[in-house]
Amino acid sequence: MDFFPSRILAVYMAKMFIVRTLAVLALLVLVLQALDLLGESGKILAYEANGEAELWTYVSLRAPQLVARFLPFSVLLGTIITLATLNQNSEVVSMKAGGLSAHQILAPLIVTSMGVALFSFIFNETIVAPATDRLMQWEKVDFGPIPAKSNIRTNVWVKDGNNLINAAKVTGRGENVILQDVTI
Repeated sequence: MDFFPSRILAVYMAKMFIVRTLAVLALLVLVLQALDLLGESGKILAYEANGEAELWTYVSLRAPQLVARFLPFSVLLGTIITLATLNQNSEVVSMKAGGLSAHQILAPLIVTSMGVALFSFIFNETIVAPATDRLMQWEKVDFGPIPAKSNIRTNVWVKDGNNLINAAKVTGRGENVILQDVTI
C-alpha cells in the first residue's frame, strides 16, 4: 500500500490546491486592503506632507498582516473548491475506480498544506512581525515621518525560571543593555 497516488496525480492535485488557495487569498487581500485603505487614507493624508507614496507605504506594511490573517481561511476555501471541482468532474470516482483509497486521494493535499503551514510560519516571522512593528511606530506619530529604527524597545517581558520580568524600556544590545522601570 503506497501512501501517495502516482507522482503525476499527486502533482496535479497539489498544483490545483495551491492555485485555488492563492486565488482565494489574492481576492480576499485585494478587497480587504481596498476597504482598509479607504478607512485609513483620511488619517494618512491628514499629515501635510503625505501623498500617494505614503498610501503605498501603508499598503506595503498592511498587506502582510492581511495575508497572515486570511491564509488559513484561504487554505480552507481552496481545499473545498479543489475537492468540489474534483468531485464535479468525476475525478474522485475515477481515482476510486483506479484503486486509490480516500487516504491516497487526500495525501497530496495534506502534504501541500503542511508546506503552506511552514511557509506561513516563515512569512509571519520574517515579514509580518517587522512590518507590523513599523506600522505601529508610524501610527504612533499620526502617519508623520516614519521614525528611524532604534535600539529602544518598550514593555519587554522575559521569563527567568518561575519569575516574570518586565522592563518598561530597554536600550542597547548585548553587554551594553540598559533596563529601566524593571518589575519582577
